[in-house]
This record gives sequence, C-alpha cells and structure tokens, in this order.
Amino acid sequence: MELLLQNSTVHLSQLVQLLQVSEGTVRNDLRLLEKQSELIRTHGGAVLGSRPVSQLSPPKSQLTEQEQSLRAIQSIAKRASSFVEEGDIILLAGSPITQEMAHELLPLKSLTVLTNSVQIALTLSRNPTQTVILIGGQLRTERDTLEGHTAISMLRELRVQKAFLSCDGISAARGFADDDIAGAELKMAMLSCAQKVIVVATVDKLGKSALINFANLSQVHHLVTTESASNETLTALRAAGVQVSLCGEYITEVYTDPPQGRRWRVGFANLTEKQEFAVSVRQSIERAVNENGTIDLLLGDNEAEPGIALANAKSLLEAKVDLVIEYQQDEQTNNVLMDLFRSAMVPVIAIDIPLPGATFFGADNYRAGRIAGDAAARWIREHWNGKLDKLVCLEQPESGPVPAARIQGQIDGLRSSTQISSDCIIRLSTRGDLEGSQLAATQALRNIPLGKRVLFVGINAHSALGALAAAETLDRQACTAVISQNASGRIRRELLRRNPMLIGAVDYFPQNYGNKVIQLAIEILTGRPTTPAVYTDHMLITSENIGQIYPDDLKSSHELVAGSKAQAARQALPVKA
Repeated sequence: MELLLQNSTVHLSQLVQLLQVSEGTVRNDLRLLEKQSELIRTHGGAVLGSRPVSQLSPPKSQLTEQEQSLRAIQSIAKRASSFVEEGDIILLAGSPITQEMAHELLPLKSLTVLTNSVQIALTLSRNPTQTVILIGGQLRTERDTLEGHTAISMLRELRVQKAFLSCDGISAARGFADDDIAGAELKMAMLSCAQKVIVVATVDKLGKSALINFANLSQVHHLVTTESASNETLTALRAAGVQVSLCGEYITEVYTDPPQGRRWRVGFANLTEKQEFAVSVRQSIERAVNENGTIDLLLGDNEAEPGIALANAKSLLEAKVDLVIEYQQDEQTNNVLMDLFRSAMVPVIAIDIPLPGATFFGADNYRAGRIAGDAAARWIREHWNGKLDKLVCLEQPESGPVPAARIQGQIDGLRSSTQISSDCIIRLSTRGDLEGSQLAATQALRNIPLGKRVLFVGINAHSALGALAAAETLDRQACTAVISQNASGRIRRELLRRNPMLIGAVDYFPQNYGNKVIQLAIEILTGRPTTPAVYTDHMLITSENIGQIYPDDLKSSHELVAGSKAQAARQALPVKA
C-alpha cells in the first residue's frame, strides 16, 4: 500500500521480486485488499482504489485518463511479452511500453536482451539468469535512452531474433515513423539486425503522421496496439502482411491475413500465461491459425482465476465469436461457463479439462497415468527390488474426476506388478502449481521416516518438480523417486542431466495441440461430424530417448557443457609474468 500511495500503481512481478514471495501469495493479498476497497486489481498488478469494487476491474468509464493509459500500456506489454520464450535473444528499444515489458519478462530464464534503455537494463539485471547488453551511445536524459553513432555502429555487429520497437506515428502511406531524427536512425539500425520486428504502440499513433519514417509496412512483422484502432489503417497493415494484435480489457484480437472471403472468429481463453504448458498450447494454436488462413483469433488469459474466466467468456460473446476454445481448470465454474455459451448457441472445445456439452481435446488421462505407473513399476523392480514403502500422490481435486484419472492410472500401473496397500498411499491436495506441490511434498517427506523408499506421482510437471525440490532440500535423494506427467522444459533439463530421482515423464506434446484443435474447430464450424473427444499423443520420455524426441534440447545441452568446459579451461590457464 505504501508503494501504491507513492506511485498510484504496482506491478505483480515487481511485488514478487521486492517481497521475495510467490506470485500466488501476491495475488491472494491483492484479492484481499481489493475486497477491502484499498486497491483495484488490473491485468498484471493493481492501481490505487478509493471506492467499493463490485467486479474484477472497473469499466473504463470509471477510470481516470491516466489509469486508462496505464491499462493500455500494460495490455500491450503483456501481449508483446507473450512472443518471448526462455533462451531468446531480443532487443527492446526504450519506451514506456517496453519498460513495462521488462517487468513482464523479468521471471523468464536465460534471455539475452539488448537495449538502449538504462531503466530496462536495471530492471532485467535483477534476474541473474538473464544477460543484459546495454547499447552504447549518448545519454538522452529526457528519454532515459542511449542513442547516436556509437549505438548504431554497435548494432551493425549484432543479431537478434526479435526486436520490439515503439513509434510516434503509423500511416498506410508512410509506414512507421518517429518525431525524433536520432531515434529513427537508431531504429533503422535495429531493424537491420532483427529476424522479426514487433512494433508496440498505443492507438493514438495509428493514422498519425510523424517527422521521419524508419520502416515501411512490409518491414514490420507484427503490430501490437489496443482494440479501438481504425479499420482503414488496420486494412492497410493486413494487406501488407503485418499481423495485428488488438488488446482489449480482457480479450486480444489477432488478425493474420487480409480480410478476404469467409472468415471465422474463434476465441481462445487460455488457462494462464504463467505456466509453460499453457503457453505452449496458446503458441501452437496461434501457429495453426496462421497456417489455416480463414480464422481471426481472439485471445484471453484466464489467469487461473474463475472470476477472470467468466469475464473473458462474456467478452468473447460480446465480440460475436463463432466458436470458443476454453482452457479452465475449476470444475464448478465450467458449469457456469457452458451455460453462458449454450445460451448464446456458441460451440465450445474444452482443452484438457472437460466442460459439460463441449467437444473435448487433450489428454487421455487414464492412459497417460497408466504409462507412468507401468514405467515406475519397472524402475522399482530394477532399482529397489520391487519394494515400495510409500506412494505420495500430489493431486488437484478442483479440476474434477477426469484429470484425477491420471492418478488412478498411475496407481493401477504400479499395482499391476508392485505390492502396495491402500494404507501406504498418501494423497495430498495441491493447486497444481510448483509452490503448492513443493510444500505438499516437503510435508509428506517430513512425516515419512528416513530410509523409507518413496515414490511421488502427480497431476502435472509442477508436481514432479516440487517433489524433486523437496527431496533435494531435505537430502532425501537416495530413497526418493519421481515420475512426471508432461515433459516440460524444466523436466527435460532434469532428464538431460540424468537426475537419478527422475524416472521419466509422460509427454502430452502441448506444442502440437494447435493443429488438431484448429482442425477440430473447422470441422465443427462447417457442420462436419466430429467425435465427442479427441486425444493428444502420449509417450514416455526418459534420459535414454530424449535426444531422439527433442534433438534441439540435446544440442543446447551439449553447447552449454562445451561452453562451461571452455570457460573452466580459460580460468585454469597459467598467468604469465
């Protein structure tokens, strides 16, 4: 509250870093303070409140001009940040929006970020896993940026995957322009060193002329702005091949092609943008939409919050979508959601968590569980002579009985060849997040005597990672084994380093969801017959086969090891007198 009184706004990632607590803890505190009318929650943070709050966030008509501007900047920054993945090499040109992006990107690991903004560099430097390169040049104190010939010369030698630039004007005739000549010259150099260029701009920049052009329409790959953008400028951008994201209060509309012929409006409300699996699903759906060419995609982030999921559903219906793809884990809320969609006669595809009356796409939960249980049983026979003392199940009851079938499949697979009685099974509830899983696993291990052989099974990759972390913290590695549901990036890294506790992971391949989901959507929209459920593929990933399934991971791992050895060798060289 002291921060809010000073600045009128706080950012979620800022609070996480400052207070050294989890994101879930911060969200819980913000919810409580909102109920007490102390603040108003926004996407990614909160603003100072002075009146009772009757909904998740107030309508725009109740916000000051400053608050509306802040909300627009935050929504643009959040969408632009969704294009960045761990390990990327990116460039952030200094601006209020990219400064907000820095807060969004702070939790990501292993980013390499080039920037001419001192503030962005300071923000990202708080994450020791990120490499921040400050582009040299003359300091412009009024902009907090470095510019000039030194910066331009430096950029000629560098290459990045994605560059995020702002602008002062966008027009169909002149493209993207700035009022500052030095800034425009620097952005020309930034364009030349980037594989992909994303422009971030508030809506007031569209249709506006500025002093000097720095990019034609065809030189920019994506524009991220707000929902009230003019149709004339948008049509010109789309005709030039520029993808456009229009960020609203809850929903982001994504346009990928010129508006020709019959187009479908499809909404996707993602579970959360803070979970690797859900992000992979959203990215795969975006790729599939780009390839399809007949769909305008509307995106929403449910933020793993039932109230936000309901607000997103209402926004999608107001936007007149033809079909909704819903990813939401609270079973009770799903009944309310489906009542809304059925009343509007909008068909629904449910991702991973079933919705009553929706077409299902996702995990074959019992089969995925059985694959894990059979693999764990083989491992126990080989390593522990078939003897298991305790089985700890990290569960997520609020998601309903279908995801719980993963747990049942794992138990049945174990019992097929391993003797384990019901009183040896410990069931613990988590929300499916890393913090909750680690806390539950720690509690279980503290109540199990030392030397007892313990197997952890769970609902997702967070369950496995939490169990691994708990065993390492309590020094219980020798008698602990873990098997994962889903092979997330972190789980794959554990397999590559051959963590002896990790038996393997049953992969759900979220990166492949999009093609099957969009194909299913087109079948529904065109009236073709569909089955009530379509399942993803499942495979057991282990330290032995991960190189064949994920060769890029293996290559990155080898490069990392080679780099570490080279650095060690350089440090070991004798120093000449």
